[in-house]
Formats: sequence, structure tokens, C-alpha cells
Amino acid sequence: MTKLQALLRANPDEEPSELSHQLLNRLQGFTPEPEGRAIIEASFEWVDDFELEEENQKRVDERINEAWSMFVLLTVEERAWFYDTMLNILEKEPFTEATSARKTAKLTELFALRKASIESSYALRDELRSSHTRVLELLREWIEKGKSADRRDPVFRELSRAAAALFEIYFNHPHYMDDDDLRSEASILLPELIRTFYPACNHVHIYMLGYHPGYAEEIARLIHFYLNLDQSRENKGKAYFSLASSFMGEGAAVLERGIRPVSDALARYMPAWSDEQFDEFIDTFIYYPLLRQPLLQIARSNDRRLVLDLTVTQHRKTALAAKAAETLRQANAVIAQIEADSMPSTKNGVKGISFADFNFKLAVIEELMYKQNVLTPRFDVGVFVQEYALREISIAEEGDRPIPEVREYFERLVLTEEDLSKVTKLVIGSGQQVQLQIIPFWNGEDGWFDVHTLEDLQHLPNLRVLQAIRLLKADSAPAVERGIILVQD
Repeated sequence: MTKLQALLRANPDEEPSELSHQLLNRLQGFTPEPEGRAIIEASFEWVDDFELEEENQKRVDERINEAWSMFVLLTVEERAWFYDTMLNILEKEPFTEATSARKTAKLTELFALRKASIESSYALRDELRSSHTRVLELLREWIEKGKSADRRDPVFRELSRAAAALFEIYFNHPHYMDDDDLRSEASILLPELIRTFYPACNHVHIYMLGYHPGYAEEIARLIHFYLNLDQSRENKGKAYFSLASSFMGEGAAVLERGIRPVSDALARYMPAWSDEQFDEFIDTFIYYPLLRQPLLQIARSNDRRLVLDLTVTQHRKTALAAKAAETLRQANAVIAQIEADSMPSTKNGVKGISFADFNFKLAVIEELMYKQNVLTPRFDVGVFVQEYALREISIAEEGDRPIPEVREYFERLVLTEEDLSKVTKLVIGSGQQVQLQIIPFWNGEDGWFDVHTLEDLQHLPNLRVLQAIRLLKADSAPAVERGIILVQD
């Protein structure tokens, strides 16, 4: 009978599933301090990989984790004792014997697991902060131990599990941005930890690389490291594929930061890659993350095309290099076609009038498109964003500033001498339809659509009335000299 079974008054043959349930029930209510600590210590000794089916083991782990959560929420003193006791056990593990190493690895995984309640996760943030130096020192010790270990030894596998799990407390125990200083300091160890214990690392470790001050260089170095591993892709671990997704996938962190610093670093490594490594890079880091509509995703992203262009400029004579070159060609063709479909076309090859002030041109478009209805089709920003395929445009998120593609549409819109001859009255003011296409939520309070010159009056030979309401910041003399009736607010 284990100590935990005795304290819980459980049967000696109680299954882990039932015993974890009893542990949770006991700690959910009020437990006197000596008894609570004794039960926690006994549970530390008891936890293990119980050789259960995966789902059953997961339920056992979650119950243990929830039981510990109930305990750490009791008092500040109990939290401090819990953290200190746990770290004492981890620091004493020599990782020389498989059974002890396995139990320590499981204990570390449960310690690092996000706590069952949000409150208990954040409750440990102060304990992590006070133990931060101690945790980092333990991680450094385990990394050094791992570097010299025999990777075929079962103990190394458990050391890998423990080290990878211990780092995850910097993801699960802190409170959002309030503890980013801890994450930044811990992230300095991450590249070496991943290279040493890559089979046990996962998406959390790749995410946490985002706190590293040399993020771009470290991403490139890790890609280079993985490509030089003498392992099949399946044996390189979960972090390998997470790294690929964070490089080129949907919502990829590298893309959000800008991929050029990473691609510049990769350019220094690429010449040393074998053709096999080069093809693995293309297959894993370009095509694997883009399983859904890869051509469209590449066409939509300048950064993704930058990476493809980098591979093409290496002039490798492999099948995947040729595929990358063809993908880039097709993406550029897609861009050209989308722009042709989305942007206004020329009028029978006529170049159109060039305007000195774009906002003056917008006032003319307002008159011809939204008042006289002689410019067609009538532009509607809601329809445009639904049909535009080069990227997803969100009016809700971008509507308080100029939407670049909408502005470009009106910049490209051709106005001929025939069009302009139809303008007899022009209003330069706020609240116009054309302005609300470019900035849907514009409140008229800033200078986005101010007109700073009336030089373009020369393009309107039949203009008789100019109504200037607030937005005209230019000298009105050119209008007066032409005998145009000027109505000002």
C-alpha cells in the first residue's frame, strides 16, 4: 500500500483512476494544513505513467492537476510550500535510473500543466517569479546533462520530457504580458533546449521563441539545425512541424513580424545544404504549412513570395526547386489576374488625366460616379472586400483609416477629357460617398481628404460652381480668376 492510499483510506488494489478521484474529492474541501501537505507529498511520490490507455491516463493527470489546484488556492503559504517542495524533488533527481527518471518526468509534466482553474494558474505567478533564478539554473543543469547523455538511453528520454515540461511553466504560470520579463529571460535558454531535447519539444516552445531578443536569427538557426538532423521527419518531433507552421502557415508568427530578417539569415545557410536538405526545406517549410489553397496564400503574401524567390535564386536543379519556381510564376500570374479583375480597366487604351491633388480627383469622382452616375460601375466597398482575393480585408478592423486597396482603385480609375467635360458643379466637402469607400468609419475630423491645390481646375473646362466646405486648404484665387462661382462655408 502506498502512502497516498493510506492517507486516503483507499483499498490497496485501488486503480489509479479511482485513487485520483478520491484525491480530488479530499482536497476540494477544507483540509487542515498538516494533513493537506502530507497528502500532496504522498501524491508527488505516487504519480507515474500508469501504463493506462491514453484517454484514461489523461483523465488521471487532469484529476491530479485539479487536486493540486485546489490546494494552491488555499493560502499564500501553501503556494510557496508547494512550489518549493516540487523544485526540491526536481533538483534532487540525478537522472541515472529509468524508473526514478520516469516518475520525475511525469511529476514535472503535471507541475507544468496549465492548472484546472485559471485562478490557480495565475496564483503561481508570484511563486515562479520568486523561484525564477532557481528554475533557470535547473534548466541549465538539465541541458548540460542532456548534451553529454547517450540518446539511446531510456533515461535520456525521461530527461527530455522533464526539461521540455519544466520550461512550459513560463507559458502556463505567468499572467499574460505582466510577466513578459520572465519569459524573455527564460527564452535565452530555448534554442539550446530545443536542440538538445527536440524529440520532447512542441508548439509551446516554438511560440515562446517569440520572446527571444534574437528571434529572427534563432528561427533560421533552428531550421538549419533540423535540416542537418540525421533523422526522418517523423522522428524530429512536434516542434519541427510547429516551426514550419510558424514560418509560413496561416497566422504564422514569423510572417506577422516580417520574414525578411529570417530569409536573410537563411540565405547564409542555404549554400551549405545538400540537395536533399534543400528539398526538405521546400517540402516542410513552404508546402507543408500551406495545405489549404497554397497558390492563393502565396499570391496574397509578399513574404511568402520572398521565401520562394530566395529558393529560386539558389539555382538548384531538383524537382522541388523546379516546383517552387513554377509556384512563384503561377502566384505572380494570379496576382496580375486578380488586379486586372479588381482594379478599374483603361478606356480603350486611353491613359486618362493625371491629377496634381488626389483628393481633388476624389471630389470629381463623387460628382461623376455618385451624383451623375456616368462613371460605372458604381464602386461599393462592401462588395469590393468580399470579392477581393489577394488578402482578407476587414472593414470592422480597418475601416477607421484608408484601406490601401480601395485607395489604389480610385488612384487607377481613369478619367478622360470627355468625362471631365461633364462636370459643371463640384463640391469639396466631407461626408461624400467616395470618402466613405476609402475610410468607411471616417468622422470628418482629420485631414485625410483635404485639398491643397486648385491646379486641377484646368481639367474641368465647363465648371461653373465650386462649393468648398471645410476641406479646401488651397488659395481660391484660380477659381475666382476663371469666373467660377465660389460658395464657401
